[in-house]
Amino acid sequence: MATARRPHSDPAAAPGLRPWMVVAVLVALAGLAAASWLLWPREDKLAAVTALQKQVLAAGKPPRRADVDQVIRTVDRLSRDELRVAYKAAGDEWKRVKQEAIDAYFQAAAPDRPTVLDEHIARMTAYHDLLLAMNPGSQPGSPAYLPRDRRRRGEPEPPKPAVDEQAEAARRQLAERFDAAVEAHAKARGRQLPTFR
Repeated sequence: MATARRPHSDPAAAPGLRPWMVVAVLVALAGLAAASWLLWPREDKLAAVTALQKQVLAAGKPPRRADVDQVIRTVDRLSRDELRVAYKAAGDEWKRVKQEAIDAYFQAAAPDRPTVLDEHIARMTAYHDLLLAMNPGSQPGSPAYLPRDRRRRGEPEPPKPAVDEQAEAARRQLAERFDAAVEAHAKARGRQLPTFR
């Protein structure tokens, strides 16, 4: 009795994955991964720092340790240019907050003025802590951080807009009177004011 022979199977004729199919799948997966990476929304670290700055300065009390640590962690991921913008944003926000305090102080009745001064001193402390937290060498949770060296790198100052000299002199005089009131109030309460460089 003769046995039937099976036909020899040809690997090229076998139904399965062909080498070009494997390459095509790998290329498609790599393209999908690259597109996902490019289109994935990026965290806006600068906006996050600016929002934290406003939150810390608006509180009217010393900042929470968690907020300071969050600023440190976010600032560590900023580029040098972004850090420069973040410092400018903090300075601009501080000027706005201080002007609001000056206006509130001179509009307040005499019995309410100590409260305005207490809140301003707390914001001064918050601003000081904020600047220290923005030092790229700061460590989250550290009890003290060293202020960064902010020397100018020979960059020209932008031109300043023209101002009304009389209004500016009056504004400066009010600011000086307010600063003197803050110092006297802090001294009377035995509180040390932070210093800014």
